[in-house]
Amino acid sequence: MTRRELNLAIFEGTADRPLWQPRLEEWINYNRRRKTIPARWRDCDYLQIYDDLRCSVRYAASAGVVSTYSECGVESSSGEGRVETWEETLDENHRAVYRRTPSGEIREVRQLVKEGGEIWNDRIREFPVKTVQDLWVVTDIINAQQYGVNPEAFAQAAERMGIRGEPTIFLPSSGFTELIKSWAGLPGTYYLLADHREAVEEYLEACDRRDQRALEAALQLPCRLFNLGDHATNEFTPPPILRRYLLPRWQKIARIMTENGRFVHTHWDGNSKTMLPYLQETGLHGVEALPPLPMGDMTLEEIKAAVGDNIVVLDLIPATHFLPHYSLQDCLDFAKRVMDLFTPRLILGVSDELSGVGDIRRIEAISELVDREYGLAE
Repeated sequence: MTRRELNLAIFEGTADRPLWQPRLEEWINYNRRRKTIPARWRDCDYLQIYDDLRCSVRYAASAGVVSTYSECGVESSSGEGRVETWEETLDENHRAVYRRTPSGEIREVRQLVKEGGEIWNDRIREFPVKTVQDLWVVTDIINAQQYGVNPEAFAQAAERMGIRGEPTIFLPSSGFTELIKSWAGLPGTYYLLADHREAVEEYLEACDRRDQRALEAALQLPCRLFNLGDHATNEFTPPPILRRYLLPRWQKIARIMTENGRFVHTHWDGNSKTMLPYLQETGLHGVEALPPLPMGDMTLEEIKAAVGDNIVVLDLIPATHFLPHYSLQDCLDFAKRVMDLFTPRLILGVSDELSGVGDIRRIEAISELVDREYGLAE
């Protein structure tokens, strides 16, 4: 059985072993840029590194769904009604991103992350949504977001991925967690909800319609697996919020996917103990990135009780177990416990990915462990 066949068989419920599928892109990119990647991989692309480590690949073929922006419900040939975006350099360490719609203009400030004078990343320093008027602008942007498909792009990505894994396509995050992550921040989101619930719910309804457009496009592609990058956590989406705003969304998406012979999993990459009791109600086929104790707030046994024998779990080895304060044997013992508890509904990986300073040799050691215990897929 190939890695791709096993990947799909786990979701279909016909597998007899786990799939070893750690996400290594962060580690590869981090060490490439710092020229600390081992000599054996200096001339390899990242798929060749996966092959050398005998690991499956998860997201190498997230292609083919194309997002564009239409006019914001305004018929105009002058540019009025469009989502306009532009940037401004504020100083050597900050830039501003402006967005304008018929409802107004918002401004986001991003701080550049530099190392050795080179820009490595950036992060939000000032969220763009501070008032309800700002939220109306974001609602315009969501309403304007449209989706199409590029079957050739998906086919090419899937062909390049080959037998390394079943292609998985990213779909939009939930509107609620997107408001926290990208638009208003955690305190800002909850202040908006307290003071302007109707406007927040209008925004969330726009996100639901956006989700439907994305789903309709995605289902035109011959892809079987999909991921919702929700980043749901106890802090972001406690039970009252989860029940009201996320559970109905998950149930609808899961139903549509099931009716169309597809599978969908969500990304819960933080403390999630208070959310686990709702997992069966979601109808989702899998949950990705749950970090067990000591990294998160859940035991493996609590996660097993929540997923039962019908929900696929992806990852589960804490990223902290790849750092020096845990021994190699600690890491291997934890991986063995995960396999014993969750096989065959298990896509084993790192929760949620190997960090740039993680010990890559432990990835290779787990490959050997999986091979001894179950036999690695081709």
